[in-house]
Amino acid sequence: MSTYRIEIDRSLCSGFGSCARLAPQIVELDGSGTAAVRVGETDDPVVFEAADSCPMGAIAVEEVRAA
Repeated sequence: MSTYRIEIDRSLCSGFGSCARLAPQIVELDGSGTAAVRVGETDDPVVFEAADSCPMGAIAVEEVRAA
């Protein structure tokens, strides 16, 4: 199983929220409506869908470990 690191460039985020809808256990919208990472690493591949859903390209996913 792989582990993925999630990073959000908050300066690019426009608060569309599709990432938080797809992966609410990993990404949330903060009080200002900007995406924030709940967990820095996960083994849930849904992070790729969340990243792909961002129209601003603000989410980067990197594989950090493969089993």
